[in-house]
Amino acid sequence: MLHNNIGCIFCSEFVHFGEIIIESECMSIKRQKREDTLRIRAKRKKKGKPGSGSSVKRPNALLYCFAYALGYPLLKLLFRLDDGRKDFVRPKGPFLVIANHSTMLDFLFVMLPFYPRRINAVTTSRYFFSRPLNKILPMMGCIPKDQFEPDFMSIKHVKSVLKRGGSILLFPEGRCSTDGAFSGIHNATGKLVKNLGVPVISCYIDGAYTCLPHWRKGIRLGRVRVSMSELFSIEDTQELSVDEINNAICARLSGEDEPRSGKPIRTLHARRLAEGLEHILYWCPKCGMESTMVSKGNEFRCTACGNCAVVAKTGKLVPKNDSIIPDTVSDWYVEQARHLSQELSEDMEPIIGTVNIQVTPSGKSGGAMQTGRGELVISPKGWAFEGLLNGEPAELFFPVETVPAVPFEYDGDFMIYAHGNIYRFMPEYPRLGLRYSLLGELAHRKFSTRSVITHGHVKT
Repeated sequence: MLHNNIGCIFCSEFVHFGEIIIESECMSIKRQKREDTLRIRAKRKKKGKPGSGSSVKRPNALLYCFAYALGYPLLKLLFRLDDGRKDFVRPKGPFLVIANHSTMLDFLFVMLPFYPRRINAVTTSRYFFSRPLNKILPMMGCIPKDQFEPDFMSIKHVKSVLKRGGSILLFPEGRCSTDGAFSGIHNATGKLVKNLGVPVISCYIDGAYTCLPHWRKGIRLGRVRVSMSELFSIEDTQELSVDEINNAICARLSGEDEPRSGKPIRTLHARRLAEGLEHILYWCPKCGMESTMVSKGNEFRCTACGNCAVVAKTGKLVPKNDSIIPDTVSDWYVEQARHLSQELSEDMEPIIGTVNIQVTPSGKSGGAMQTGRGELVISPKGWAFEGLLNGEPAELFFPVETVPAVPFEYDGDFMIYAHGNIYRFMPEYPRLGLRYSLLGELAHRKFSTRSVITHGHVKT
């Protein structure tokens, strides 16, 4: 009996000991997993992965060299690039480069002339979600930035690059200009410049828009000139006020106050110079009709009244017969905006359109992409969407104060950046895309109590 009790006690103790072993092994496994997770996070921080909260790494030397060896001769061949670096002495220490922004190749026009100096560029975060850019941009040391929204993480990345002796490229306009003209900068730009406390170099890109207009695919041969100059010294950034800095940046990037250097812009070498203009110019200045403009070859005409322009090799618009035509694409675009602004008033009827929607979450908000369809309403209060997202009823609202700019694509899509997400709207009729985009920006200027975009003293 005693032996049986001892045996039972021994067995129970053995089982208990086994449970302790198993429990300790489980704890060991959990501890190992936790250590592995911490190790992975540490590696990400070392690499400077965008969104990880760490500093951004330097642009890959091999990739940068390859881009220069391939891209620079190509820019010289296609656009007779005059980069202006012969007439400018670059600072030795860290500096900030700012440039006007009218084409998708502007970063090449600016960055490659600084070679072998490698520059980290601030890039809109949406490009980090498209392949293969989501692999290439981190390797090139690009810094993701949410457009038209405060982004303290991107500022932290910029400061870390400057602190280690690197340099930054920033396009203060935050997007490609639709009509090629200066589109203004965020009011906080001057505050950022003062906060960084490094020399500021301005690069004015001239002629790029005529070669790579926003309203058509492909390129046109011509000449691109980049004029470089020092805009602010370190002392200037400390002594000047935020408004003075903003005004100086606007004057320089609009071309009004940029000392030009190099050879003059050459005429275009291409046929079908007008084709695609209807993507951004939908209103006829003679009869006032909308969506009646068509292009063919070098001619751009209204199907309602016959008002016709011929696009010259210089990029100017030449009226045909007794037509009423603005001198340039930009002048036409401005008149079109003035005509459209007449629809906006405090007692206006809401403007309603049917759209498809695509919601891309940023790394901050997490989640998966959503798609849907519904009605988009523009009113003095802001933008409202009501419809379906991933098959579920959804309502979205964007106050007019939070939508200072609405980037537009030539295919009719336009975007709103809010809540850490990218909302892409695709109108049922693509030619209405620019109309909605313009209405949204005009509504912000007219109804917002605190406009965040400044043009300085530049005429718009």
